Amino acid sequence: MKALYLKEIISHIDGLWLQGDGNLLIKNVVTRPSKVSPNTLLIDLYKKSKISSKLLQKYTPFVVVTERPNDFTQLGDGITVVKVEDIKAAFWKFIDYYRGLFDIPIIGVTGTCGKTTTKEMIKHILENRFKVQSTYKSFNGGHRNLRYLLKINENTGAAVIEMAVVNPGDILFYLKYFRPKIRVLLNIDVYHLVGCKTPERYLEAKAEILHDLDPEKGTLILNADDENIKKLDISKFANIIQYIGFGEGCHFRASNVTYDSKGIRFTLHHQNQTYPVFLPGFGKHNVYNALAALAATWNAGVNIKEAIEQLATFNQVIEHLEFRNGMGGSTVIDDTWNVTPLSMVSALQVLKEMAGTKRKIALLGYMPQLGIGTYAEQEYAKMGEKAVETQVDILIVVGEEAKEIASRALELGMDPSKVYFCNTGTEIYQILLPYLNQDSILLLKIPHRVMVQDTFKELKEKIIDS
Repeated sequence: MKALYLKEIISHIDGLWLQGDGNLLIKNVVTRPSKVSPNTLLIDLYKKSKISSKLLQKYTPFVVVTERPNDFTQLGDGITVVKVEDIKAAFWKFIDYYRGLFDIPIIGVTGTCGKTTTKEMIKHILENRFKVQSTYKSFNGGHRNLRYLLKINENTGAAVIEMAVVNPGDILFYLKYFRPKIRVLLNIDVYHLVGCKTPERYLEAKAEILHDLDPEKGTLILNADDENIKKLDISKFANIIQYIGFGEGCHFRASNVTYDSKGIRFTLHHQNQTYPVFLPGFGKHNVYNALAALAATWNAGVNIKEAIEQLATFNQVIEHLEFRNGMGGSTVIDDTWNVTPLSMVSALQVLKEMAGTKRKIALLGYMPQLGIGTYAEQEYAKMGEKAVETQVDILIVVGEEAKEIASRALELGMDPSKVYFCNTGTEIYQILLPYLNQDSILLLKIPHRVMVQDTFKELKEKIIDS
């Protein structure tokens, strides 16, 4: 955090100083009493939080901004107390003030899948020039974003923020914190129906990325090939849209995609110039991720050639189509960080493309945020269709919720002796034992919350060489 004197902050949050050091230097801001340390400003956002007088007195001097000053003034003069009439309003006034201190490129990235990888690509490219602040892995959302905002300081040259959707309004929350001028929408598929209920409402939740974007000074990077993105009303942003994709009209266009043992090669077309690009990793979806990263960093001031050179040294994110040496000389593709319909389709396609003549084994699990119901069943059935289309040889489906994957594959004629339903890693290991050898390639596409269960951790330890 950029250190600020309290008197600077008070004037921006409509606060009334009641006691203590009104000129204390603030080095951190928190919203819970349990997080207090010396020279911290506590915004008492959770008014029902328990107050430990011994704990608070231990960490003086600090400041509390509160609607309930009497709960703090009695704790001693080492605690500076600032009264506000509306603590939520004061909190957002502080956020607005702090964000306004920095005129740097801030990039917001969303999409049904590919967000984390694209964010990490952007960060990797930018770090060649700047000190970069970014959200960590997929750990973001809600008021946890305060920690990321406060890590922006006078030494930060750029920031990149992954914006996930679980419920409608989530992206609006990110925008209130970070106000990104460069925004990336990778794709919109069907997911997060637990919170959004219907595919239509989920699409609307993703479309929140357009909210309050300056139609003249902002930048909107869109996947031109995504059918659901085409449904959005983006007419007012015509002057600031930059498309990525494979079509002739794209501002950042890919062609001539090929694979080798180390990754993807393609040709980038941008402003009547062509550039050879190498990207560690596999799958057409990663070409889109790379195009988005190149577009975002170019708009942040990075030369195209420099960005391409950096991209060539990118390390794929752990458990995101991570190729590992498996038991018996097999190959294991670990894609277990998250599971969405679009990411499962992409993973199955990579399995087919990289298998060659090897036996293709797909271990597919349920998708937590699809929930249950008609929409979920339809998506699971599509995954069964994709398994057949990609000519999976052995299909193992994990979890009662996902049984429609196997059911649909069987309906389409897949050999019943090659289709298995399982619930534990122990069962799966016994099924895999005869198949794992140098002539096999195995896709692990099971949600992280399942992979941390004991039998699945044991399964992974057994089938992947350390």
